[in-house]
Amino acid sequence: MWCYVSQPNKVILEVEVDQKANGEECLNKVCEILGTIEKDYFGLQYQGPKGEQLWLNMRNRIDRQHPGPQPYRFQLRVKFYVHPHMLQQETTRHQFYLQLKHELQTKTLNVSDNDQLALILALMTQAEYGDQINDVRQFDLYQSVMNGIELPSHDMLTSIAIHHSKLRQKSRVCSEYQMVQEVAKLQNYGTEFHKAVLEGGEAAQVGVGPDGVFVYRVCQDSIDQKPRIELKTKYPYAIVKSAIHDGRKCKLYYFGEDGEEKHEEFRLVSNKASVALYRCITEMHSFFNSDTINNEVFQQRTQDLKDFLASIFRSDVGSQNYVFDVQHTSREVYDSTRRQLLKSQGNVLSLPNNSNNVNAGSCEFGHHSSDMDLECQKLKERIEKLEESFVCRVCMDRNISTVLCPCGHMICCVCAKQLTDCPLCRTMIDNTQTVYISAPVINMT
Repeated sequence: MWCYVSQPNKVILEVEVDQKANGEECLNKVCEILGTIEKDYFGLQYQGPKGEQLWLNMRNRIDRQHPGPQPYRFQLRVKFYVHPHMLQQETTRHQFYLQLKHELQTKTLNVSDNDQLALILALMTQAEYGDQINDVRQFDLYQSVMNGIELPSHDMLTSIAIHHSKLRQKSRVCSEYQMVQEVAKLQNYGTEFHKAVLEGGEAAQVGVGPDGVFVYRVCQDSIDQKPRIELKTKYPYAIVKSAIHDGRKCKLYYFGEDGEEKHEEFRLVSNKASVALYRCITEMHSFFNSDTINNEVFQQRTQDLKDFLASIFRSDVGSQNYVFDVQHTSREVYDSTRRQLLKSQGNVLSLPNNSNNVNAGSCEFGHHSSDMDLECQKLKERIEKLEESFVCRVCMDRNISTVLCPCGHMICCVCAKQLTDCPLCRTMIDNTQTVYISAPVINMT
């Protein structure tokens, strides 16, 4: 069967899997296409019958979860937002960049500080369009990047231009990484929101993140009638005892300041939405705050009525579905990825046999590994700059092959035939000359 997986930048990946495949098989093929092995940070989302956003469980069959007809349609999303320094692959950081850009455009994330917002927009401009040019068209690029994030204003455009001028010669990879670092400073970074109703009938947004559960009340602004959210209560995981779901209700049990057990009840739009909130709280806590996944969480299963009746007549019916999807903690994912990358690079780790020296050996290895990563990053940046210098600055697709006279700038032959002025310095083109460049062969072994 076919699955259509949409990335945050609207690019759709077509994936073919077995008719009885589980979610993990589909995600594995998507990550293989993208070239990332850090798949535990990602998930596949789909829309429920009542418009609720649901995560596909990786260990259960796809056709038992998705309500729609084939081909099944999913959105590739970041599920666990770790700090940027834990991302070890460029492809993974790029997907984080695309996802965070999408959340800024959809107002899932809001930046209250204008200077920080200007820096984020400048980094996005540098990543997508390169160095600043002394041309009125530069402001058109700023407005294009601001689309959906912020309304254009003279002050904001000027602030973006100032930040952008300081980013000259910064590569796309570094610009995207710095943008993710800036967005990671926001209060709601990594928070997943669920629409709910509190016990008193008050509309609320339940935010579940790496540090705990946050309840926001939804207020109606009297000036422009736009809904806004205000923090009502926060429950750090340190005081949370458990979470349960019962039909459309999800209850959070916690310890109050007096040490007594209390609870907060949330009513959601459907039973699936309630299970989604229950899953989110448990999985977020397990992924970010546990040393390893508790066996009770890992093995918990459920069985619906249809499968239960089938199992009465057939004992071989494998009808149970896993409740939770989290299989590794953030620390386990980081360590596993590092081992795979080191193995693929052919590095052999020699650890001391003496158990008394394990700590010293680990510290020494970490120091050399850090130096090696820094040197590799510098080399990658130099190679990227070298490769970018051979790409036409007009179409950003073909290699340069034509020099413009008299200014001397170079672009591709296709763009040269369509221009009367140099796109880089605006000098009138008298004539063009084809040149032949032998690009250097880069050996990474």
